[in-house]
This record gives sequence, structure tokens and C-alpha cells, in this order.
Amino acid sequence: MSRTVAALLSIAIGIGFMLLVLLAWPLIALHNAIPLQLVQAGLSGPAWYGVLTLQDFAINLLLAAPAAWLLLRLGRTRLRFHCTLATLTFATAVTFAAGLPVFAASGFIAAGWLLMLAALPVATWLLSLSGRGGGRIPSGPLHRPRTG
Repeated sequence: MSRTVAALLSIAIGIGFMLLVLLAWPLIALHNAIPLQLVQAGLSGPAWYGVLTLQDFAINLLLAAPAAWLLLRLGRTRLRFHCTLATLTFATAVTFAAGLPVFAASGFIAAGWLLMLAALPVATWLLSLSGRGGGRIPSGPLHRPRTG
């Protein structure tokens, strides 16, 4: 595959990830019972925001998994470049589409936004770890243990 086609696919992956995030998060927010359960458990203020920020990061990692898998399918030789291009495309598209108040945001909103941006590179890194063959059993005939 040519570099130009791979770069265009990286941009498309970033846009697709943005569409998935923008479609999924309203449904997640509607059906997520954890914020109410945290309040009922007595958690409030910065601790409440901190726990929700970590939960949101975990959800964003799951949402980023398909995009990360597609980036890995483009090849490992230029994976950092393609991941960076997809992440920058995602950041630009989601900022314009959602109107995130990045520059005038409070600390927790900015932290959540940065963790949302980090989800794609982290998911790509985590998925790339599984393909390195660290725990693979070599192929070939099975050896019989010696007896006696």
C-alpha cells in the first residue's frame, strides 16, 4: 500500500473514531448509572470528578479499540506516524463537531479532553503488545517427555 493511501486511511480512521465517539457518548451518558451510584455512596467534588474521568478514559479506550486495530492493519513500520495523524484528525474533528471548550475549560474538563485524545494512542499501544509474539508456542512437532 502506498504511503499516500495509508495516510488517507489514517485520516479516515480518525474521522470514523470521531463519529463513533459522538454517537456513542450520548447513549453512554443516558444509561450510565455510575455517577448516581457514586453520589449515593457519598462521593462528591474533586473525588467524584476524578473517578468519572478515569471511567470515561476506560470507556474511550474501548471505543478506540476498533480504530487502533485498523491502524495496526496499516502496518507497524509507520505506526507512530499513522497513529499521530489519526489522533490529530480526531482531535480537530471532535473539537469542531462537539464544540468542546478546550481553551476556556476547567481543569477537569481539560483533563477529560486530554485523556479522550490519549485513548487512541494508548489503545493502539496496548493492541500492539499482543502481536509481538512474546508468549507464543513455537510450531512444530510435540516433544515427548523422557521416561525412566
